[in-house]
Amino acid sequence: MPFSRTRTGCFTCREDGYKCDEQKPFCGRCIRLRKTCKGYGVRLKWQTPQGAPKSKTAKSRQQQKGAVPTVSCESTRSTIRPDPSCIIPNDVNTVNRYLLDHWSTTLASMVSMVPSSRNPFLVHLTPMISCSTALRSVLCSIAACHLAILRRDDSLHTLATRHRLVAVSSLRQTIETESPELSLATILMLQVSDRLFTIDSGVDHLSGAKAIIGQGGIDTWNSSSASFLLSLCSYHDILASVSRGVSPLFEFDGKFPIEGIESMKELTSVLRIVGQISRMRDQGPEDLDARGYAVEKVLDALDQPDNASGDVAHTVQAYKDAAFIYLNRVWHNQGSPHPSSLKHARRCLAQLAFVPVASPLVSAQVWPLWTAGCESIDDDQRQFVRERIDAMYEVRHLPSLRRIKQDIEEVWKIKDEQRSLIGVDNVDCIKVILRNRQREADIA
Repeated sequence: MPFSRTRTGCFTCREDGYKCDEQKPFCGRCIRLRKTCKGYGVRLKWQTPQGAPKSKTAKSRQQQKGAVPTVSCESTRSTIRPDPSCIIPNDVNTVNRYLLDHWSTTLASMVSMVPSSRNPFLVHLTPMISCSTALRSVLCSIAACHLAILRRDDSLHTLATRHRLVAVSSLRQTIETESPELSLATILMLQVSDRLFTIDSGVDHLSGAKAIIGQGGIDTWNSSSASFLLSLCSYHDILASVSRGVSPLFEFDGKFPIEGIESMKELTSVLRIVGQISRMRDQGPEDLDARGYAVEKVLDALDQPDNASGDVAHTVQAYKDAAFIYLNRVWHNQGSPHPSSLKHARRCLAQLAFVPVASPLVSAQVWPLWTAGCESIDDDQRQFVRERIDAMYEVRHLPSLRRIKQDIEEVWKIKDEQRSLIGVDNVDCIKVILRNRQREADIA
């Protein structure tokens, strides 16, 4: 007997007016009746193609919401603009629709620092999937990795690997002919995938990104989507320079606000200073001192811990304190129990504590949490670090969080041993992980 439509069943049962058992990825009724299960989540509403007649209702809705920019997929060299009518192609199968829905409704909000209404990953990246098999595949791979954890289903790990191989293969085939924006988007999402899901691929995605950007010169990247991609590239490049103990690959750090959002300019400025500190590793003693004093002066001018208010401001201040700790380590190889390191570690953790763990800004807080956490010697502060990471994992279920907690515990053990032997700490936490784990710390 037909039931009234529900809002949570699969689209096939909802259209037929039958109750759905909501089994995923395919519901039991569709399997039993050999129907095509159309999946769950948000149903995309397709716009009427240009030139086709529109109903009065459609016209009314468009007038109320305003015109939506149109995506041109006729040429892969054209500028990519967000348009819901081109989000998921009709030939995408049910399983992949389910994965892409998980990306759009869940994962995109976990990787962005911006509230969902303005999430640049949705605004810029998701519309590109209609034009790029490689990007679509890497997003499916990321979604499958996450769902495998949520559902404890190893078959989804296999599916994630399959999609990743398709993404890499497709990228190789199209990188010379596809829009540079599409290729860069794919490469950067492979970088995000490696960091979040602890995939030690051994591939330097950022070097690939540099090659793509250099093809036409930085000045040719002038669309809003390009600005977002370059800001994402700069963010990962600077934090990778920290985790690798090297200088950043790019020179444009600070030119593009994080995630292309103007409200992130202050955080972008601090991140730019972090990049400058990383470059100090390649300088001689005289240049190192001159640069160290200059960076310290800039950080002192920015430092206003008592005026921080709101998630963004608290995150910015946490970055400033983490930058002080990082500067002391690179410049003087100095850490706890030095009073400066202890002060900034304490203040950094206090600023992070003000930000609710469900806030989008928490996606940017791994590096300051790592930096201040590694320098903490107080038991209560260390317990806060453990509990904070556990709480972040409960909200996000990202493997990188569990691994960063293990790395911090290892750093504490080595630092404590050295302090007990010689009374001081000259242990560089980044070098500990590079040496002992033979990989980078997952701080991005």
